Amino acid sequence: MAGRLPHHRRSRTLTTHDAFAVHQMAAALERAEASARVLAARARASTAGAGQAAVFAALAEAAPEGLVPAPGAGGALLARYLDQAAMAAAAAAAVLPEDVLDAVSGAAQEARRWAGGARALDPQGVARAVRREVAAVRGLAADSMSREGAYELIRLGTFLPRAAWVAALLASCASLAGTDGWRGGTPWAAAAAVTGADRPLGEGALGRVPRFLLLDARYPFSVAFALAEVEGAVFGMARPAGDTPALAMVRMAQARLHRPDTGNAVDSGMAALMDELLDAIGAVASAAVPRAGGPEGTRAAVPARVA
Repeated sequence: MAGRLPHHRRSRTLTTHDAFAVHQMAAALERAEASARVLAARARASTAGAGQAAVFAALAEAAPEGLVPAPGAGGALLARYLDQAAMAAAAAAAVLPEDVLDAVSGAAQEARRWAGGARALDPQGVARAVRREVAAVRGLAADSMSREGAYELIRLGTFLPRAAWVAALLASCASLAGTDGWRGGTPWAAAAAVTGADRPLGEGALGRVPRFLLLDARYPFSVAFALAEVEGAVFGMARPAGDTPALAMVRMAQARLHRPDTGNAVDSGMAALMDELLDAIGAVASAAVPRAGGPEGTRAAVPARVA
């Protein structure tokens, strides 16, 4: 898409209805991305020995509901998430470019076909296809939307859920790694496989996985990176008002990552640290995520225009 000009539409002030729907679309796409990553990693683990496969069954018990798809239900779950994204996009049609609307709708249609056909038996193929569709939607949004309210809501709806699910994955893996049955780093191998951290870290680096996924500010699937993106999105939506409660909350969550005791907290099992961090991320969500239920014509707190 190099050289493509932004797709211009009639500008409109973002309403509470629009803001909620745009955020819900982005959050559903991120849920699809996360579940597709887990689905593909579990399929790879099933060919790598009983220990690797068993850790995903254990994670399904320890992780938040929905993070690890039930065996045999991955395709249907991904299709449901993309359906949710398509419904939310349709509700925000007045502030989204037609290219983005078409891409989300097409992704949901494709996912329904995958879930109901023979391709559902190929979880890695389904996961790759879903991630490709999600990347296409995000690319179109980046290419065709001005960097204002609706775009920043997509950014928020992508990276705030990402901070939460990566933190929840770390917490679940830390819980397993601290039990006698899972000594040796197998849970961290699963976390690295889900997030793709096994590629930049390489072999023999399982001991580095917790710090990397928590603190590496350059890796897109680290908690630190996701929170930095959340801060940028919240700051963008706050202009020109300046500081807001949501911005203060996200900076408090970031500060928890950089306290002097963070390294020791990681080394000592992470449980208390991850509880604090998940609580902080939840507080950000309470302050920053748009709420449904306002009159459709009510302006959102941050007026924005769509390119």
